[in-house]
Amino acid sequence: MSLPEDGTARILARLVRNLSLIAIAVLLGTVVAVSFAALGAFEREVRPALEREATVIGTVVANPFERALGLGIPFDALVGAEEYLDGVATSQPAVAYLVLTDLDGRILAASGPAAATFRTQREVSGVTEATLPVAAPGGRPQGWLLVGVSRAAVDGIVEDTRWDLLIVLLVGVMVAMELLRYALDRSVIGPLSMIDRMARRLAAGDCSVLADPGAADEAGRVALALNALLRRLADRCAQLEWLATEAAAVGARAAREAAALIAGLRERLRLREGGAVAEPAQPSASAARLPLFLFVVAEQLSTSFIPLFGRDLARHGPAFASPDLLAALPIATFVAAVALATPWGGTVTARRGPRAAVLIGGAVAGLGYLGAALAQDLPQFALARVFCGIGYAVLTIACQTQMAVAAQQGRLARTLGGFTGTVMTGAVCGTAIGAVIADRLGYAATFLASVALVVVVMGLALRAIPRGMTDPKAAGQGVVAGARAAFGNARFTALLLLAAIPAKVVLAGFIFYLAPIALRDAGLSQAAVGRNVMLYGLCMLPAIALGGWLTDRARIGDGLIWGAAVLNGAAMLAIPLLREDVSLPIAIGLTGVAQGLASAPMLAEVAAGAGGSTALLLSFLRLGERVGSVVGPFAAAWLLARSDVGSAVAVLGAATALAGLGYALAARGRRRQEAAA
Repeated sequence: MSLPEDGTARILARLVRNLSLIAIAVLLGTVVAVSFAALGAFEREVRPALEREATVIGTVVANPFERALGLGIPFDALVGAEEYLDGVATSQPAVAYLVLTDLDGRILAASGPAAATFRTQREVSGVTEATLPVAAPGGRPQGWLLVGVSRAAVDGIVEDTRWDLLIVLLVGVMVAMELLRYALDRSVIGPLSMIDRMARRLAAGDCSVLADPGAADEAGRVALALNALLRRLADRCAQLEWLATEAAAVGARAAREAAALIAGLRERLRLREGGAVAEPAQPSASAARLPLFLFVVAEQLSTSFIPLFGRDLARHGPAFASPDLLAALPIATFVAAVALATPWGGTVTARRGPRAAVLIGGAVAGLGYLGAALAQDLPQFALARVFCGIGYAVLTIACQTQMAVAAQQGRLARTLGGFTGTVMTGAVCGTAIGAVIADRLGYAATFLASVALVVVVMGLALRAIPRGMTDPKAAGQGVVAGARAAFGNARFTALLLLAAIPAKVVLAGFIFYLAPIALRDAGLSQAAVGRNVMLYGLCMLPAIALGGWLTDRARIGDGLIWGAAVLNGAAMLAIPLLREDVSLPIAIGLTGVAQGLASAPMLAEVAAGAGGSTALLLSFLRLGERVGSVVGPFAAAWLLARSDVGSAVAVLGAATALAGLGYALAARGRRRQEAAA
């Protein structure tokens, strides 16, 4: 919000918060009701169909027996029945047992995982059974075929569907919250804050600025009324000036008194020569949040299939390298392009402003997505991903800088914490939706959807982000000079080396590499592994908001940064001491909490306390984080090759805790120097 922290601002903030809570509650209730109704319909329709699988399997299995009986072979003389049932049971994982009996129930042949249990007790729990007669065509039954299908497969499908609906529910709520935040800022907070600023100016006697009458609602009508009032005041002042000119003809004394009167009036009302001017556009954090969210969604649409698409294209490539190896090329080129272009993105943002940088980054990324959709071989696809990486680097830095510039006094950490939250929600939504689009429409259509979203992002930037806002500190300063200034700043360097990079090493090394391996080794399914890893994001999102609030209100940003690192390290050090199936989810969740708490304070430290160009410093912070993301998996793999998973995680935990303590010492020394100065 762009309102000052006073009674009016608190009332408006409370109003918007209540509106948001009501809208989200209504949306959440509706989505939950629809989700449960869909799940109930799924179970009613699908479960009976799946349970009829036993009858279908039995019909197919009984057919060879019936043909043999039709040829005159006696039922008790069927040869190879056991081997035949073994083959069928092996090819059908859902089959618990296949049993062939005579009319009296004596077992002639049996196969399947639960066949031994059936022989002893004739009842197997958790199994749906179908009994089919075995007879020659047109003849009387001569035996029975019992088919038992495990209900675990049905229950597993239903359970997976429940989780899918929950994920869709979360995605829907995240998207709605971003759209609601943008709509409230544009239609409620922006107009009301404009009226509040105009009322304060007029109360102070400032008639130099006209309100923006662009809105078509009540706020626009109020703005028109205020502007009409200002023009009437200007007309009255002009009339007084004419009268003063007439009075000057009476004598020198009258002329002096009239001139003093007019000068005092102009000074008190702050009237400009030529009339009042329009109020300059006010920067808004929400103006950058929605474009950032949509762009991250556009980028993440293809995350789930880029290696697969690369491997398909690599099959037509050179024979000296395997397709699996070549499939990593598009990922590597994207990461390298993002890392190398990030400082340049900061320079572009600082020199030309966030609006121009968003347009440049969006145009470059759009060309990359279009090239990816049209790529016919791996080099073309890799080159397209380079353009995507450059656009990603420029646009994200531009949005982050816009949010830093628009942050209200006393809300810097909370505003910048929204950057991380927006990126995470966009990544979750984009990955989930992109997998559906790719499955239904194909890879090329998914990239074209990314192009369409980028066009929307550029349109929002043209409409919502004001021109200008260049950084005078970066005038004439290139990437090399910016790097020299950034890394010559001891405060910024300590933050980068002791907080930002270690956090990304833990994220990439523990969350993305070691945790999935350990969970899989513990016997969890792939879906369960994914749900456990998702705990990181679910725990991080509320922690980001809490960390921003604590930083702005309690001024404990440094303490949150090093305290979060120590908490993260302690959670990872506990893994070898406890059962991994218990300690790993706890450590993943606490890692999300710790990194969420530290995210907003780190960004606020760069934007407010490190000095220098905000855009350039943010770009070098992002560059350092990406270096940590690259180092993390290699460091974890190196540790894993020399020990077990628990020990490797413990070493990473000890390293991040020591780095946090090092940052605490550096921050303490800096505060002592500032106090002495």
